[in-house]
Amino acid sequence: MVYIETIKSGYNSGINEGDVVREIPIFTVKYKDVFSIKNLYIMMHELLLEEGWHGFEDQQADITAHSDIETLYSENVFQKGIHYGGKEMWIWWRAQKHHEGRRSDYFLNTLDLDWHAAYMQDREIVHQGKKMRTQWGEIEMFFRGRIISDLGQKWERNWLFKHLKRTYEDRIMHAHIEKREKDLWRDIYRIQSKVKSYLKLRTWMPTPELFHPEQYGFEAPQEI
Repeated sequence: MVYIETIKSGYNSGINEGDVVREIPIFTVKYKDVFSIKNLYIMMHELLLEEGWHGFEDQQADITAHSDIETLYSENVFQKGIHYGGKEMWIWWRAQKHHEGRRSDYFLNTLDLDWHAAYMQDREIVHQGKKMRTQWGEIEMFFRGRIISDLGQKWERNWLFKHLKRTYEDRIMHAHIEKREKDLWRDIYRIQSKVKSYLKLRTWMPTPELFHPEQYGFEAPQEI
């Protein structure tokens, strides 16, 4: 067995600390077949960038890459024995997004995206007349969305404001929090649907064609 693990710290620390005021149920995608893990990885990076989700390390700058979004990469390689064998992977992505593109010093939307891949084995297939190196295995993705309040716990540390937090959130900002929650539902449901569309799974909403690497790494245009 070969074991590789990389862990990065920094998520939900410092300015990102706060209270969870709303948390939506976990959305999942599960797939077991032949696909390209590399292209799925690239597609997810580009998809989150398109949707406005970024990492946590630098909130003051405009982030154009995701060097800080991955907080865990764990890899185990098993020999064939009591199950299929192959590679098992755990990947954690942690991202944040400001509501409707407007920066707030009090509220923040966060996304936890956990990948779990099992039985991953390299396969060579012929697709549309081309040989391609892909993987076969099972992958499951978990999307967990939250709304965080009191970023950096500034109100909590203030002797006066800490007594006003509950009133501020439950009465003054109640309608705003409700809208944020609905928008967060739609954001994560849209991401889940685009991932399903990429993996050729059934979706319950129309999704536009993705400008991303295709599922197997190469797709030639169909001849008419």
